[in-house]
Amino acid sequence: MKERILKLFPEINWIENEELKEKVLKTLEDALEIGGWEPEDMDKIPFTLLIKDCPASLLTHFRGVTRMAKKAMEEFNALYDYKLDNDTLIAGAILHDVGKLVEYKRDAEGKVVKSDLGKDLRHPFSGVGLAMKNDIPSPICHCIAVHAGEGDGRHRSPEAVVINKCDFLNFETLKSFMGLI
Repeated sequence: MKERILKLFPEINWIENEELKEKVLKTLEDALEIGGWEPEDMDKIPFTLLIKDCPASLLTHFRGVTRMAKKAMEEFNALYDYKLDNDTLIAGAILHDVGKLVEYKRDAEGKVVKSDLGKDLRHPFSGVGLAMKNDIPSPICHCIAVHAGEGDGRHRSPEAVVINKCDFLNFETLKSFMGLI
């Protein structure tokens, strides 16, 4: 399964620490398995249920947030004395919505809807649980936990700030293209 995930999501190779890369892959594998998905389903699952007929897949969103976060990090690190950590940022961006793989399910008609677990726990919570199960370091778990509204008004690490902004840049821009804002 790892090879299939890497083929779909080559940005995982931007993680420099090999042990961390394996943990990230294992977290994705676990989420897919628990959710009853195949890796290729990530390109068919809408990245949000908040946009009717969402035009972007979860995989596209994963990749978009990761790619935008990397570009932001490169520009930030080139300009400032403060430096964002590559592996924290990339792993956090990759895994920020991993919980959606257990928050969503297909209903009897094949439509993607909230799972029973998803009705009880939003994806930042289930995502942190999946990450912790796979020994993902706490700074990356923090990025997952605070990337969405649950982190508003609370401390966000510098890497978590970038992930949050890239996530909402993707979401709000799509909504604007669709005339929803």
